[in-house]
Amino acid sequence: MYATLRKAAAVGAGCFLIMGAGAGLASGETPEEASQRALAECGDGHLCVWDDANYTGNMVAYYYCDPPDLFDEFPDGQAGSWLNHQTPGTAAVFFGPDPNNPQPPWPERYRSIAPEDSPDNKGLDLRSVDPC
Repeated sequence: MYATLRKAAAVGAGCFLIMGAGAGLASGETPEEASQRALAECGDGHLCVWDDANYTGNMVAYYYCDPPDLFDEFPDGQAGSWLNHQTPGTAAVFFGPDPNNPQPPWPERYRSIAPEDSPDNKGLDLRSVDPC
């Protein structure tokens, strides 16, 4: 089973941070079970980003089209996995440094088109997101 999650702090209008020690695949959870757990935690119509792979660790959920959000609430400041279950076709744009542009504002590094589940960060250093 997975750890109990609790709402820890409001991060901004339209998003919230949930902190918990998600057990993820380390506790024997299958990839399908991890995806189903993440969907239950995230909810339909949201973009949810976790700081660790397999939908574990701290989570930020976005429902409204807020300005781009830095992942300051994550210990390493990076996205580890996400579920984009916004309205089908909605694009969430992830930004991050590259060798030619290590400081913000960062270039677009990945565009997630809903619906999309990503149990990892696709090998990218993703530091912020424009939810839609």
